[in-house]
Amino acid sequence: MISSQDFQKLKYDTLKYFWGYNDFRDSQEEIIDSVINEKDTLVLLPTGAGKSLCYQLPALLKEGTCLVVSPLLALMKDQVNQLKFRGIEAEYLSSELDEYDAEDIYNRCKEGLTKLLYISPERLTNTQFLQNIEDIQLSFIAVDEAHCISEWGQDFRPSYQNIKGFRSNNPEIPCLALTATATPKVLDEIKNKLALRNPSVFQKSFKRNNIRIFTEEVSDKFQRVFDILKYNNDSGIVYVRTRKEAEQLSEFLKKIS
Repeated sequence: MISSQDFQKLKYDTLKYFWGYNDFRDSQEEIIDSVINEKDTLVLLPTGAGKSLCYQLPALLKEGTCLVVSPLLALMKDQVNQLKFRGIEAEYLSSELDEYDAEDIYNRCKEGLTKLLYISPERLTNTQFLQNIEDIQLSFIAVDEAHCISEWGQDFRPSYQNIKGFRSNNPEIPCLALTATATPKVLDEIKNKLALRNPSVFQKSFKRNNIRIFTEEVSDKFQRVFDILKYNNDSGIVYVRTRKEAEQLSEFLKKIS
């Protein structure tokens, strides 16, 4: 049995070894501790606050494989590639994999080698998946983009309703739900439709002290953009309404600079 002090050291050593950080961001450590203590957990953090770490790090510290439910294949591929780049065993299942590759992934999970397995919510009703998952020790379930389960959200994904049924068949496995987009009504629906049991809820303000918004009326927008760039050495993003306007602005800046 590892002591609390040794476990804290292991947590920070893991953060440093795989991610190169010495400290956690706001709320990350408390969320990770909640997951490690096997509590159902609901997380609402703004984009860029480090939600992925909240399930990736505890997946390394807990026995078994973390099952990550994600809505987009491109997102799954990107996450898995980043994790493998860091030396972390992670895989994803998709219809583009042939039977041999899928079987190899299942076997690596059964052997306890793969720490994170990414799937779409549709796969939770796949017969082959359900048969194989019975032989895989799951550490916990992480539901990314959890607002997709809510009919009140603009990204409603009906297949997210499959998660509750899967959880009812695996009631001993804790669940972590994460989102950057949720009203109080959506949060309540996430709790209900994921059957979260007395969840620990972590919610951070979306206020960004390093962001300022202001408006001004100008007669020549292109000239104003040039004037801003002329006296600013920092990088930035200029938004325009159309591709044509972007091309025109680009040509203008090239000629005038």
